[in-house]
Amino acid sequence: MAEAPGDSGESDYEPAEELEDESPNDVIEEDHEYLRHHIATLKMDDAVLEPGILKTFEDYLELGGESINAIRYLSSGYKGLPLMINVLVDWLHFAGCRRKDIQTLVEEHIKTLIIKDFDPKKADLIFTEEGSTPSWLEEMICFQTWRELFYQLTDQYPDCLMLKFTMKLIADAGYQGEITSASSAAHQPEVFCGLIKTLLTDIITASSPNEMEESLKEFCQLVSHSQHTYFYSQALIKTLENRQPENRQFTQWLAGEVQRDARKRKLDVTNMTLHFNGIGSHAKVFESLSSMLSRNALNPADVSALYHCYAEEEKQPSVKFLHNAQFLELLVQTLFKPGSNINPDHKEKYLYLLAYATSVYEAPNEDGELVPIKDDLIGAQEAIETAQGICSGANDSYTELLTQIGKLFECLRYPIVSMGVFRWVESTVTNPSFFEVSAETTSLVLVLLDEIASCHPLQHTYIMSLLQRLLEASYPSLEVQMQELKRTFLDHMIHLLSCDHVIPVVSYIHKCMISGTLDHSLIRYFVSEVLSIIGPPYSTEFTSVFLPLLQNDEIVSSLVSQTKDDPVSLFLAECPHKSKKKKKSKNN
Repeated sequence: MAEAPGDSGESDYEPAEELEDESPNDVIEEDHEYLRHHIATLKMDDAVLEPGILKTFEDYLELGGESINAIRYLSSGYKGLPLMINVLVDWLHFAGCRRKDIQTLVEEHIKTLIIKDFDPKKADLIFTEEGSTPSWLEEMICFQTWRELFYQLTDQYPDCLMLKFTMKLIADAGYQGEITSASSAAHQPEVFCGLIKTLLTDIITASSPNEMEESLKEFCQLVSHSQHTYFYSQALIKTLENRQPENRQFTQWLAGEVQRDARKRKLDVTNMTLHFNGIGSHAKVFESLSSMLSRNALNPADVSALYHCYAEEEKQPSVKFLHNAQFLELLVQTLFKPGSNINPDHKEKYLYLLAYATSVYEAPNEDGELVPIKDDLIGAQEAIETAQGICSGANDSYTELLTQIGKLFECLRYPIVSMGVFRWVESTVTNPSFFEVSAETTSLVLVLLDEIASCHPLQHTYIMSLLQRLLEASYPSLEVQMQELKRTFLDHMIHLLSCDHVIPVVSYIHKCMISGTLDHSLIRYFVSEVLSIIGPPYSTEFTSVFLPLLQNDEIVSSLVSQTKDDPVSLFLAECPHKSKKKKKSKNN
């Protein structure tokens, strides 16, 4: 009786390690460099699953390789790792893990392995060998997980041609808004320009201060990557200013924010910034400003030189030369920061330059020539001098501040005075020992923030940032009065909210509730006070951040009455769909 093929004592299958590597013909084949390369590719683990293996197989045969050998190489190298992973995924799912969590786990592990073993030289060979964009690459960039992988790799290997091309593919596919890494975008002109355009649009069309702040942060991070990205961006902003003079206030503000961020990142952009203002046409002004800004400190000699140009020369230089955010900040800090020593002989010059820079503007005369309009110069200088004198006197005794508070309020109508007073308040209240003085003095100093908030909306962000720092700070020597002190800070936040700085304030308290950084009793106080000053209708954005505070029973349980006529119930009645949605999610 004939034996079945599988009944013989010897199996037709030979383990990979027992296969003879090559027949005599194969030895001849291996002498050929290309054959050796293809044989090595065919022998790779799971080579049969590689996207380009069919072409490798065909090339191998064209070079004289034998099909039986190619089949042996592919079969002996087959491990079935993808199938093993699928089996493991099924096991994890049966064990109770969610499919989404498993997928994330696998993807993150694969990303880690790719980042660890990535070779930019081998990656560049992909294009030289295939001659076109691989189909698998076009598929990969459709998924955010793999786009994030390419962003990480580009940061590590900015000169890799394959990654540069991939970044361009991602940008062309409409995902340029995701490329928040400056390194990823800065090496790709097309990507960089597209991202600059996207972020500028986001800043201009932002529907809330928070959105604009986030977009501005990303914009500054991108343009401050290097000197050449900074130069390009400032040139773009200057072009926008020249083409759209009606938006000059916005473009000048944006240029100042970019300059400020670049300084924080220790990027030397002083001379570049000055030249954008056309200051090169006036050597004395350029030399004086460049000297002080490069050292980030004022000095009497350069201040005197500037004062001579703008106060004593018959034809003054353009006032726009003084519109430098860093220079104005130095003047404000020198005049208002406690402990700053000013030579009395030069104090008038500091005051004059600050007043000139912030109150004088230029307009064309009958001949079309721009001339300085100084109608408000004297008033601004007197207001700065008066406010500086009051703040300076308060450093020694707060009695001076109490007697002059009315006069100081009058001076605060000037934006530059309010910024100077804010800097003085900031330096004063961040002194650890300040809150150990009397409560009356504390209230007197902090009430200046309320007046500034009422008069100058553009300074709301600075005030909010300071109040956050005060609320989050620790005061070991005031442990007993801690709650009362923090309640005082919340009072000033609530005043800021009443001045239309609503979403940032409520969003911050919402974050404090989530993170647990603020006691529930303080949040309850905040909620109660806010409900007493607001009324319907409520915007969707406001409701989305304020409603969660009211849906926390630990916060509002004591504020709700059985008759449902309390402010909390009345607010919830105005947002019925939001309230029901939240309750349903709890039941589920």
